Amino acid sequence: MAALTPRVLRTARGPVEVAEAGSGPVVLVSHGIAGDWRQARTIAEDLADHARVLLVTRPGYGRTPLSSGRTFSAQAALFAALLDELGEEQAVVLGISGGGPAAHAFAAEHSSRCTALVLCCAVRAAGEEEPPVMPPMRRLAAVPGVWAALATLARGVSAVRRVRGRSVPLDLSACTPLERELLAEPQVLQALERFERDREVMLRGTGLRNDTRQFDTPPPTWPAGVVVPTVVLHGDLDDVVPVSHAHQYAEEVPGARLQVLTGLGHVVPLFARDELNAALRELLVRR
Repeated sequence: MAALTPRVLRTARGPVEVAEAGSGPVVLVSHGIAGDWRQARTIAEDLADHARVLLVTRPGYGRTPLSSGRTFSAQAALFAALLDELGEEQAVVLGISGGGPAAHAFAAEHSSRCTALVLCCAVRAAGEEEPPVMPPMRRLAAVPGVWAALATLARGVSAVRRVRGRSVPLDLSACTPLERELLAEPQVLQALERFERDREVMLRGTGLRNDTRQFDTPPPTWPAGVVVPTVVLHGDLDDVVPVSHAHQYAEEVPGARLQVLTGLGHVVPLFARDELNAALRELLVRR
C-alpha cells in the first residue's frame, strides 16, 4: 500500500483533515481522544485491498479546526459533508474509543448514509456513573497549556533517544498478561511501536478538552424504526473505558452484536486486529 498522505478538504461544514487509501465501498474511521488520523493506520493497511478507507482527523486535532464540529452531532454532520465532498453516498463508520460518540451520532442522525456501525472500545457519552475518561486525563484536559507542554516534552525526549540511536521504549505496565503474550508476534509489536511514535505527534490539547466536555452531554436518542447493522467490540479488562459502555451500546442499538474480548484492555485495534478486520469485512460483504 502506498504511504498515507493526509490532506485538508473544504466541506460545507468546514475544513477537515483526511488520509485515505484503497477504493470500493467506504469505511470512515472516527479516532479516539488525543489522536488524529494516524491512530487508525492499521485499519487502512488491512482494508485498502477492497475498500476506500477514510481516516478522518476529528475537530480540535491535527489540522481540523474545532470550529468544524464541537459537538458529536456536529462531527457526524462533518462526516456527511466529507462524503459529499468526495462524491460518496454511504459509508461503514468505525468509532474507536473517544471517537465512538461521533460514529454513533452519524448512524443515528444520518442513518440513510450509514451502511453499518462498528464501535471499538468506544466511550458512550453521559452513559455511566463512572467517568468515561480517567480522572487524571480529565484534569489535564481542564488546564489550558498543560497538555501541550507535556506533548512538547515527550517529543523532545523522544528526539534525543532517536539521535542516540535508541528506539522509543514501550511502557508495558498498562498491558494485560494476554497483551504481553501477543507482543511476541512481530506484527503486533511493530504496530504498537509505531503507535507510540505517532502519539508524540498526535498529542493535542484543544480536541481533548472539547471531548471531555462533550462526554458529559447525553448522546442522541436512537430513532424508532431505524436499523443499522452494528458490531460492538470491547476488551473485558479495559480500565480506560469500562466494558459496561459496550453493553449500553448493545442494548440501545437494535440488533447490535456485542463481542467482548477476553483478556484484553483498551487498545483493541492493535491487540485484536484480526477480530476487528473480520467484523469490518463481514459488514462490507453484507453491504
